Amino acid sequence: MKFKQPDKFILLMSLFFLLVSPLQALSAGLKVGTISLQDVLAQSNIGKEAQKQLEGKVQEFQQKFSKEQEGLEALGAEVEKKRSVWSKDILEEKERDYQMKMREFKLKTDDAQFELKQLEKKVMEPILKDLHELIAEYGKKEGYTMIFENTRKGLTSRTGLLYAAEEIDITKEILKLLDARTNKK
Repeated sequence: MKFKQPDKFILLMSLFFLLVSPLQALSAGLKVGTISLQDVLAQSNIGKEAQKQLEGKVQEFQQKFSKEQEGLEALGAEVEKKRSVWSKDILEEKERDYQMKMREFKLKTDDAQFELKQLEKKVMEPILKDLHELIAEYGKKEGYTMIFENTRKGLTSRTGLLYAAEEIDITKEILKLLDARTNKK
């Protein structure tokens, strides 16, 4: 089937409008927003409270382990310093003792890290759940089609969002709503 020049033009224009019209209709009703969850958590009252709780536990562990760590460092320095003075048997015994204490210390610090992760999960999970519900409510109320997470800007973005205009950032609004909601509780 051969098309004449005017028929080709009409066909191409028809295809163009078929493709462009749905895109224009879709983008006409599209409302997009971005939010930095990291900023909301860092600046909200409930987020600051959670951060204080976690930092308190970190300091507690640091105080608990600092003396033991200093003792291990002193023992390691002593082994190195007296390596040439001690007999082979004493040196092996001291090295074995040092290695055993290092393993015990590592187990204790690993347990502490696990406990911190569990505490972080316990503290942050309800906050994040509430925050996601709040964002969904806000999005529906304000007529947003999509709200993207935009914690990092530029090429280091974990979300794949490489650029977003500042005008569509709803972080401050969500921060105010979260503080208002948590102050009521």
